[in-house]
Amino acid sequence: MKPEHNFYPPADAENRTTPPTTPERRAPPEPTTRHEARELDRLRREHGTAFDVYLDSVWNGVETIRDMESDFTNLHWGSYERIDQFIDDFIESLGWADARDHTLREWAIPNNILVFDRAAMLEHLRGDFEFHERGGEVYVFIR
Repeated sequence: MKPEHNFYPPADAENRTTPPTTPERRAPPEPTTRHEARELDRLRREHGTAFDVYLDSVWNGVETIRDMESDFTNLHWGSYERIDQFIDDFIESLGWADARDHTLREWAIPNNILVFDRAAMLEHLRGDFEFHERGGEVYVFIR
């Protein structure tokens, strides 16, 4: 399924100022001052596992601790128990669920005839999002 309009900006062009490093070159952030150490602790407390996933898998190794919060906020889409919840939320955010419901009512189409192909939707979304599973949750980040 190819949407006619993609309302989300291309990931790296809009949301990241520097290209990500490869995981082999990424090292954990090392605070150089007590203020940076407190800031890193605050971010971990406030954002929990999602921030740890960001540091382990998304952080490009370039942003300073001072810039991490805005980078995390720009890239973290959300956390879900299952990836299907993300797909449903995404479809809802585009207004497609309402459009489908309207079409079903308007044309008297049975509910189970006109359905979203969630596997195809997920495949499409993998180009713009990355999915990380940890502790029974799925963490979604914009690429």
